[in-house]
Amino acid sequence: MRKTVIILAVISIFVFISNCVESTDKAEVDAKIKEVASYLDKPGGPGSDGKIMFTLLLEAILQVAPETGFPPEFIENIEKAKDVSDSTSLFYPDGVVYLNKAYRLVNSGNDFQMPSSISEIQDAVNYVKMELATARKNLKVGKTDSCVKGLLEIALMIVIPIHQ
Repeated sequence: MRKTVIILAVISIFVFISNCVESTDKAEVDAKIKEVASYLDKPGGPGSDGKIMFTLLLEAILQVAPETGFPPEFIENIEKAKDVSDSTSLFYPDGVVYLNKAYRLVNSGNDFQMPSSISEIQDAVNYVKMELATARKNLKVGKTDSCVKGLLEIALMIVIPIHQ
């Protein structure tokens, strides 16, 4: 009987610890998403902090992506895009190509299209703020696919207008 109680206690501790680790990961990702949003509230936009904001966005995607049902190529493309961004510029064409490939993998092969409601910079900022809030909500309720897709769309919104 005593062995059974000890075994149950050990199992309970492992379950508790694994739940804490998962919560910490979600809390860490949530904090990154909040930080990305904070850069949008700066007077004049993110400015020189744009690269930091973009890096945080890609890091959040990479942290949550393993919990999605997305193919391994998705993560590979995001990692390559992050490597390109880290070593050159977030607007470097190769990085944009990898983000587009990742997007097509999880959107039935379709290319990203800028939402039709966006006609000026402030529209984009407002849209991104709403999408970041939605991504945080999706993360909290375990809708990781939707969270990651939303964050990827934001990343594309940041880099695509420069190339079109």
